[in-house]
Amino acid sequence: MTIADIIDWSLALMPVLLMAALFAWLDVFKLMSVREMAGLLLLGGATALAAWPVSGAVLDQLPMGFSFYSRMVAPWTEEMLKLMAVILLFAGNRIGFKLDAVISGFAIGAGFSVVENIFYLTRYPELAAPVWMVRGLGTAIMHGTTAAIMAAVAHELGERSARRAGAAFRLNPLWFVPGYLTASLIHLAFNYFPDRPMLVMMVTLVLAPFCLLALLRFGESEAQNWLAEECTIHEMMLAAWKSGRFPDDTSGRRIAALARRVSGQEAERIRAYCMLKTELVLAAERELQDGDRHIAPEQRQRFRDQFAQLEAMRQSMSRTGFAALRPLLPFSRNDEWELSELRELIGRD
Repeated sequence: MTIADIIDWSLALMPVLLMAALFAWLDVFKLMSVREMAGLLLLGGATALAAWPVSGAVLDQLPMGFSFYSRMVAPWTEEMLKLMAVILLFAGNRIGFKLDAVISGFAIGAGFSVVENIFYLTRYPELAAPVWMVRGLGTAIMHGTTAAIMAAVAHELGERSARRAGAAFRLNPLWFVPGYLTASLIHLAFNYFPDRPMLVMMVTLVLAPFCLLALLRFGESEAQNWLAEECTIHEMMLAAWKSGRFPDDTSGRRIAALARRVSGQEAERIRAYCMLKTELVLAAERELQDGDRHIAPEQRQRFRDQFAQLEAMRQSMSRTGFAALRPLLPFSRNDEWELSELRELIGRD
């Protein structure tokens, strides 16, 4: 590989990867590990591979093609493929905060653009460095931004349900439609001026970081407020459990009614399970508020023991008893995401 080739590949691939790393570094909650970021990049790359059977046959030899497919069809198909990856993250409860959604979405778009640009680099090695600069600083950043917007809009629309529903949570496809339409229209506008690639690149470099940083700042503020509110609620719940009472809310009253219908031993198991899970959720929220993502070895072992104890409690309940308890539990989908973050944190190092 010549020096010119190294320059071309660097221009085409590095800017969007560096921007993804920058956004992960700016996350005050430090939610994204290197392994998770790599996984998201690979997921985005897989969506580009899925697009290849269609788009690979009609690639243009310019930063933004002149063909009808490149200008009018590709934005809709490519954004739909990236949306499938975003939906996969939401379905697996891998996104909690809005800033988490923005960073995850951008990483998916970055992975898509890296694989797409590798296609171009290997197919058209004779193209000059300015072409790869436009693709690296323009097209690639656009792909990351549109995926981030899709994820952020879906999070905004589904946030209330995720914070309220627990076992009853259902993913609503309509949450993803506005973000998909917005991303596709942005992509369409980007491809609409193939004869002015430098101008489009400059506009992208100005608007995309501004939009993404605004979303990150809003997401950070929203997450801090949400965590403060949730901590207060779970502190009150834990105090009720520890005092021997049931929390004075709809869930607490329903669990109390269930406890009265089962044996005393089973009722005690239900109380102990709810109390310990509330304690772990509260601990997860406090760790997220702390932000340094570091737990002392002795505390890490204590959390591991508590998670093992929680599972043992669940196993000790009868199958019908836990099936009756599960829909009554006060823990939302976001609470479950917080627990998964704590599990990942104590599993690191």
